[in-house]
Amino acid sequence: MSASLTAQLTALAQRFRLGLSLEAIQTLPALLEQTASESLSWPAQQQQLLPVLIKRILEQQEREDWLALADELEYELVTLFEMTDKG
Repeated sequence: MSASLTAQLTALAQRFRLGLSLEAIQTLPALLEQTASESLSWPAQQQQLLPVLIKRILEQQEREDWLALADELEYELVTLFEMTDKG
């Protein structure tokens, strides 16, 4: 994963935690799309995990559970990228 995308996901999570959900929600689709594009080079096992994570993120968005969404972005999604970087 590019360091830039990791930083963007972490910054987005922080905006959700700070209560800037209206601003953050506008950025979310583009970052998820960028994440999906990068995932095409991942091993098949990790590729299968991404739709599950995105589904949870979208469910949290629908419930307006911004803290859970932030955790999903910063910890689960970034960790998934780190797993693919290690091999």
